[in-house]
Amino acid sequence: MIDLAFFSNGHGEDTIACKVLDELRDMRPALSIEVWPMVGEGTAYSARDAEIVGALNLLPSAGFATISPKLMREDLRAGWIKTHWRQFQAARGMRGRYRMAIAVGDIIPILASVVSRTPFVFIGCAKSYYYHPGRAYTPLERRLLRKHCTLTFPRDLKTVPELDGDGVKTRYLGNPMMDGLEPAGIDLDLTKGDVAIGMLAGTRADADGNMLDLLEAAGRAHAHFDHPEKLRFVFAARSGLDAKEIAAMVAGDPRFGGWQVKAISEGSDAIGVVLRLADPHGVEVLVAKGAFPDVLRASSLVIGMAGTANEQAIGLGIPLITVPSAGVQGDHYVRMKAVYFGDASLNVPREADTIAAAAAGLLADPEACARMAEAGRERMGEPGASRAIAEAILAEFDRIESETAKQ
Repeated sequence: MIDLAFFSNGHGEDTIACKVLDELRDMRPALSIEVWPMVGEGTAYSARDAEIVGALNLLPSAGFATISPKLMREDLRAGWIKTHWRQFQAARGMRGRYRMAIAVGDIIPILASVVSRTPFVFIGCAKSYYYHPGRAYTPLERRLLRKHCTLTFPRDLKTVPELDGDGVKTRYLGNPMMDGLEPAGIDLDLTKGDVAIGMLAGTRADADGNMLDLLEAAGRAHAHFDHPEKLRFVFAARSGLDAKEIAAMVAGDPRFGGWQVKAISEGSDAIGVVLRLADPHGVEVLVAKGAFPDVLRASSLVIGMAGTANEQAIGLGIPLITVPSAGVQGDHYVRMKAVYFGDASLNVPREADTIAAAAAGLLADPEACARMAEAGRERMGEPGASRAIAEAILAEFDRIESETAKQ
């Protein structure tokens, strides 16, 4: 038998699973582990050379079909029923294969664990008191967790009473999303007096288009800031970004007439600032790769079209302006996340001047920024959860193994 399996259903869920996977490998290298990314291709797992199994879900919604009728229609046309039937069959075929599973996400990996008849723990990163106070989890989810899950790790402290009160064995150990955000000391070419505004265009297929729209917003800063020349809009770019390609896109876009490319790095493996742009009013834009924590830590404010990265920003106490992306994290997604973010974020439409005005307004209001910082930290918790959860998983694994040996 294989020792452990991770079942996770989404880009953010895969990232969280990988944080715990890294800790498990560090603490007990001899463990045999397989992973099932139930939405997407599992690129986070692939980067760690994890053994990927199971039937993949490559539907257009990337797991967000339930928040948008349009996305659901696209998924249905692309084979929603067939995809989930294949996944059901895959889960059933895993019976007897694993000693224990780690389900990460929501009802989908829970069901996979139950159907596979595998003892499992659950990292509940998708549900929270802040979405639905007192009813974060559906009756079906609570029933499955109570009957089949050996231990549940909720994402925040306020969600614990609901699960405890329904007989779900629960331990709150923090939120893994807040791990791995220590700065690496990467030089972002910022000087004393610069006001850095972090820009998060996301890492999905729409990232380059999102970047151009956020660039347009940076180009409107001169109309709303008294000293735009002090601003530095700093993009935390996806690892696969091609700086030359972005520079060419800017040069060919009529929205950026008069912009200058001040510096560009050669090579796809460059780390740090790979592209430096300036608008006609002296506002500078820096595009950095491999420097996500450094960008967040340097920023007085973040403007985001991302998913997990937006949540990490508020967790660090950084005021967040959320903007709908061009892809699956559009208006429906932003409205859904607004319920969770509460006072930690300000939602604005995908309009350049409106985004720039919102940024100027927030930076001119320290009290509002302080309220947003407090709300964000409360929701996301402290770092250290990945290690603590991994330790608890190993304790459960050893307990299950000991009980099995006695039978």
